[in-house]
Amino acid sequence: MAGKIVADQLEHSTAGSLDTQFVVNGSAKAWAFTTDNVITDSLNTSSSTDNDTGHYTITLASAMGNANFSVTATVNENNNYIVGNRERATTSYGIRVKNTSGTGVDGNTGSAVLGDLA
Repeated sequence: MAGKIVADQLEHSTAGSLDTQFVVNGSAKAWAFTTDNVITDSLNTSSSTDNDTGHYTITLASAMGNANFSVTATVNENNNYIVGNRERATTSYGIRVKNTSGTGVDGNTGSAVLGDLA
């Protein structure tokens, strides 16, 4: 028989309590770690498309409620790179990685999606 747990609040013995809505709304809905535009680890992502050097699109396995979600990204390299998020749709988002001269470069990146799932 299937069960169901209903909880509106989480309580810790010494750290206090937290409304579960903060957990639901404050958790990343997707994330991806890519190595040269290939997903090597992820949550709620299905594929990565290499559009050009330093420009790729991450496709989400479950759609977001709308395209007004936040993406944060970082580059795991020892050089000075700029990471930009563009081209958001309910089922995907674009990442562009450039060096400080503005040239597209491939690198190891991590990105996370914050917002509401559909």
